[in-house]
Amino acid sequence: MNPVESWSAADEPQLKERLEQRAEPVLLKGLLAGWPAVQAGRETAFSICDYLRRFDRGVEVMATKTRAAARGVMGYNDSLTDFAFVKARMTLPEFMANLAAYLPVDGAPSIAAQCAKVSDVIPGFLGENTLQALPGVIPNFWLGNALTVPVHHDHPYNLACVVAGRRRFTLFAPQQVGNLYIGPLEHTPSGAPISVVHPKSPDFERYPRYRKALASAQVAELEPGDALYIPPLWYHQVEALEKVNLLINYWWPVAGAKDLPAPAHALLQAIQVLNALPAAQRDAWAAMFEHYVVQREQEPAGHIPEAWHGVLARRR
Repeated sequence: MNPVESWSAADEPQLKERLEQRAEPVLLKGLLAGWPAVQAGRETAFSICDYLRRFDRGVEVMATKTRAAARGVMGYNDSLTDFAFVKARMTLPEFMANLAAYLPVDGAPSIAAQCAKVSDVIPGFLGENTLQALPGVIPNFWLGNALTVPVHHDHPYNLACVVAGRRRFTLFAPQQVGNLYIGPLEHTPSGAPISVVHPKSPDFERYPRYRKALASAQVAELEPGDALYIPPLWYHQVEALEKVNLLINYWWPVAGAKDLPAPAHALLQAIQVLNALPAAQRDAWAAMFEHYVVQREQEPAGHIPEAWHGVLARRR
């Protein structure tokens, strides 16, 4: 695996455009080092929870707890018949009480409050910890102990910011999709399809192509105050490494796509329709998609008057 390229970028409005022009991930060392939350999280293992408690408004969060056999991974069981975790709604103080109870316990279950909207649960946090690069983008927070989220991808741009604890990201280019053994597209843990390969002990006999994916992977280990930019559709595995970890992440849409149906919906519809066709016709449609959708080699409407471009008009 190769290290993710690292920048010493400042938090400024121009950073957003620089990131959007990136085709690969980039590690932004110390981008948020000046945040009061980052400073608070450095004091003790649990001090970040004391800091967050000041902003609590009694809104429930979705808490995840892994089963014992999951070995700290929020994925499927070994037989791929069920999830290896359970979920429950609770208030933030209730979740923090569970987190505190597990602090002295070796081999404790992995728990996390996941994808909670900062503006709903801890709105005052935004007044003290701001990101000039992404004005108007409301972040989410992920609080928990040592938990691993298997390989998955997101459709928007993603800036993942470590506030407390440490996190290790293992990233794969979208072109590795055939080597990652992605599970069901609909029956997913939280919306995004995930790899069925166990990240801590991959079974290479069962999933031999995963070796090729790992050989191409990029890895980044983030300390408090660091941020990682993940381009749309880049697969990533996330490991929270400490007994208390807090991540704030910002998702923002790809320009030109926000008023259109989600690309994932188009993919699912194409799969349902085209998989029913004979192989020769699937090959033919693959050529159509390459020409009209991917448009890698030529502009399909280049020879047509602009007024008649219709759906072929580029939405840039």
